[in-house]
Order: sequence, then structure tokens, then C-alpha cells
Amino acid sequence: MRAVEETDRAGRLLSHESRRRATAAARTRREATLREWLAERARRLVEELGSEFDFPAQVMRWTNLGQGLLIPVLAVALVLGLGTNALGPERRVHVLAVPLLGLIAWNLVILALITLRRWLPLGAGAWRRFDTPRPLAWLQALARRLVKRFPDHLPRQGPVDRGQGGAEPEPELLGRALARFLEDWFPIVAPLAAARVRRLLHASALALVVGVVAGMYVRGVAFEYRATWESTFLSGEVVDRVLGIILAPAAALLDTTVPSAAAIERPGSGDAAPWIHLYAVTAALAVALPRALLTALESVRCARRRRRLKLTLPDLYLRRLAAAVESSATEVEIIPYSYRPVARAVESLRSLLAELFGPRSEIRVRSPVEYGTEPAAFELGGGRCRMVVFGLAQTPETEVHGELLAALREELADGQLMLVVVDGSVYRRRVASGGARLEERQRTWNRVVAAAGLEAVHLDLLAEETDAALALLIAGVWPPGGLDESR
Repeated sequence: MRAVEETDRAGRLLSHESRRRATAAARTRREATLREWLAERARRLVEELGSEFDFPAQVMRWTNLGQGLLIPVLAVALVLGLGTNALGPERRVHVLAVPLLGLIAWNLVILALITLRRWLPLGAGAWRRFDTPRPLAWLQALARRLVKRFPDHLPRQGPVDRGQGGAEPEPELLGRALARFLEDWFPIVAPLAAARVRRLLHASALALVVGVVAGMYVRGVAFEYRATWESTFLSGEVVDRVLGIILAPAAALLDTTVPSAAAIERPGSGDAAPWIHLYAVTAALAVALPRALLTALESVRCARRRRRLKLTLPDLYLRRLAAAVESSATEVEIIPYSYRPVARAVESLRSLLAELFGPRSEIRVRSPVEYGTEPAAFELGGGRCRMVVFGLAQTPETEVHGELLAALREELADGQLMLVVVDGSVYRRRVASGGARLEERQRTWNRVVAAAGLEAVHLDLLAEETDAALALLIAGVWPPGGLDESR
């Protein structure tokens, strides 16, 4: 919802009144934590947006990475293992080339890499592929490509009349909102999704080896298999030594010995049952047991990360939500001094103040005050905030501008706020190639305003950097922290 709201500033997808109602309704639960309050508000807005568009549910389902895949993938891995003839063709078990041996070797390599990652002091970059599995990175890249085409195919639940004059919302607006969401969401969900992917890989490896071993015993019950081996380079003594090392843990666990391979060298053969038991136990020790432990570990990690998603929202966004439900209208007075801002600059100020103090704030723009007018002649109102606006093109004077600001600051009542804005829109375009002159003029204003105990907020009111402008206004409010004390 933050991505939609901050992209759809005009309220074409979701009206400002709908946002205010959801904020106020959720805020009635003041005993709830901030997290619960934000979640309740977002739930209400998602429901309202979802009544007209299908895309909120689709996007949230698509970006719930790794959720719901465990059971289907386990079923596929188990069936694949059952269908694999690990005993070999022609009902003959080649004890040196059992397909299960390759599966065991592959898993041992993976487990060795995981162990090295945990215990060796290697650089983080060397193991980054294990922290963020490649499938997750591929999904991120794919999502960023699809989002550019997605808005053109957005299904609607019903007719929509959101835009000005009944115009349909622009697909580009939805595209920007979705792209913003993906950019914000993927870094937050990546650790959880990575844990889910690792759990999926461990569990599927476990299900595969269980299926393979179960398939071996099913075939051994239905058919008679014989054990044999042959080799161009290895002798019977070498084969006994190799198989004795591989199968020794299983033989110890079964309290038996590894049969000699000399008697079953092709064209000879022997009973396959002892070999099947030894390989099954070896697979359980080398694959099933460690994979089961790793699956359990990643399941715990998934649960912990799901409860502790590092979801942080900027203070500016939270301030907007709080301002949207102020119990009473806030009066704000704009005082241009020896400066006549253009209509677009005035509207920009109105928009900024509405976001800062809430949409129900009453913003009054005074006629420009002539140069040299004394503060006593201002006929100031008793509003919540006074904003004095200067043009950067003016040359600031301590005896005029500085004394004026100091007098206005001294006249503030308890709870009143004051802002000093220096609009550089006209001057910036006049001296577009004179960056040094612009900076020098801003420093001069800073010195004069600071001498009055205030802070100059330099804005370009013809630019559209709303978030940056709001952050500057918040930082420039006098007294410092006055906005927070009212919340």
C-alpha cells in the first residue's frame, strides 16, 4: 500500500478519502502496536483496491516467494525416486556402478560445500550464491521485466471511475507502483525466500533418496536381482578395499561385514540382498539423515524470519498517515515577503503543507508583504504554523530580513510553529550556469536566518521532489521537534 500511495499521489487508483477513512478506522485500535495498526490499515485499503482490481491479490501471491511449494515438490521428488531403477537394468545389481552411488556422491559434495561455508573464514562474496540462491535472483530479474508489461493486462473486478473526469487510471501509473513495490519488497523478503528455497532443496533431496531406496525394495520384492561387477582396470582386491571403505559405516550399523566381491565378478553373480541393505543404509546415513536435519534447521529459520521480517517504513510516510487523521483542521499561514511566487509555486507549497499537516489543514496564502513592512502591521492570525517565504533572488539583510524573522519568532504562542522557506526556482533558472553564485547566495541566506535563531529551508517550488522537500521542511521547523510533540 505504501508503494501505491506514494506513486498515486493524485488519488486516481485509491482516493484520498478512502485512505483517510482506513487510517482513522485502524487508528481507533490505539491499544494495538504500530505494526498491528499499519497492518490493519493496509488490509482495509487492499480490500478496497481489490474490489475494483484483481492485481493486489495476484501481486501478493506471486511475491510470497517459496510459500506453498514444499508439498508439491516433495511429491514430485518422491514419485521420481520411486520411478528410478536404481538397481540397474536386466535385474543385475552392478555393485561398482549402482545409480544410487552417484546420488550419494553428489549429496556428499553439496554437504561438504555447506560445511565449508559454515566453518571456513572465507569472504562473504565467495559464498553469496548460497545466501541468495540463484533461483531467487532469476525470479527478481524476471519480475522486473514482467512488471513493464503487466499493467496492460490488469483484470478488473468491476467498473472504475477514479481519474479526473471519469478517466481510467493510466497503465503507466500502475506499472510505477508495482515496480516500486518490487524494489522495496525483494530486499525485505529475500532472507526468508532464501531460507525457503534452501529448505525446498534439502527436503526434495531427502524425498528423492527415500523414493529411490523405497523403489529398490519394491523391485527387490517383486523380482529377483543378482549382484555382480566387472572392471577393465580394477582387480578384485582393489574392489573389496574400495567397497569396504564406502560401505563400512553401514556394515557396522547392521552388525555385519561387507561381502567379498571376488566371487561375484562377471560372469559370476551372487545374492543382491546384502548389497541392497548396505547401500540403503549408506544412503540413509550420507543423504537422508543430514538432509532431514538441514530441512528441520531451515524450517526453524523460515519460521523465525517470517515472524521477524525487517519491515521498516520511513518516518515521512508515518507522519503522512498521522497527519491524515488529525482530529481538527490545522491552520497554516503562508507569508510571502517582498516576493510574489508564481501560481505553480503556490500550489506546490499548498501540496507540501497538506502532506505535512494533513489534507484537512486550512492553508491561507497572504498577499505579498512589501519590503520594509514592520511585523506589527502584519495582522497575523493564530494558526498552527507560519511560513515566511522569500525569493532567493533577494539579497538578505540582517537589519531587515533578519530582524523581521526574529520578531516573528518571538511573537509565536505556545504550540505555534514557524518555517522559513527560500524559493530558488526563479533564481536557479536565471543563473543555470552559475552554480557558485547560487551556492554563495544560499550561504548568505543561511547566515541571516540562523542569526534570527531559525533555519532556512531552500526549495525549488517548480520541481517535483516531494519527499526531499518534505524532509527539508520537517528538519527546518521551529521549534525543533514541534511536529513530533503534536502527535
